[in-house]
Amino acid sequence: MGTDKALLQINGKTLLENAIGICKPACKEILISSNYPEHGKFGTKIIPDEFKNCGPLSGIYSCLKKSNTEWNFVISVDAAFVELLFIQYLINEIDDFDAIVPFHDKGKEPLISMYHKNGLAEMKKHLESGDFKMHNLLSTLNVKFVDSQNWVERFPEIFRNLNRPGDL
Repeated sequence: MGTDKALLQINGKTLLENAIGICKPACKEILISSNYPEHGKFGTKIIPDEFKNCGPLSGIYSCLKKSNTEWNFVISVDAAFVELLFIQYLINEIDDFDAIVPFHDKGKEPLISMYHKNGLAEMKKHLESGDFKMHNLLSTLNVKFVDSQNWVERFPEIFRNLNRPGDL
């Protein structure tokens, strides 16, 4: 995007405010993975990356370490169209796993998923070895992949990411 994506506006709110609003009804605690203190102006706790410049894996790892809950919903700031009902659906899928990850015809969605603290050691191994790819991590965790194609059909924008200025 060429700028701080979290502070871009959609429907009169920043993407960060939008993500907080999506999570608030379903999450007891909201932690923001960010290295920018100004992201804290929305009243949420900011967690800087423990491993710098390692992408989303480092943010998930750092927030899971600081979280007060065993299971945590993860959403990227550019996933602006996730439905509360979908978060509740993922929560209902919780069982004896390290992660609950939706998939559909276009692929897996590791940045709109549930993660358990059980996965921290494996995440740390990947970070320390320089393997930052979420899909590689998923191949080493005990993951429950949940078919979410019916959600895409019901809510076509649910997994749409805002990656380019034209997407806004």
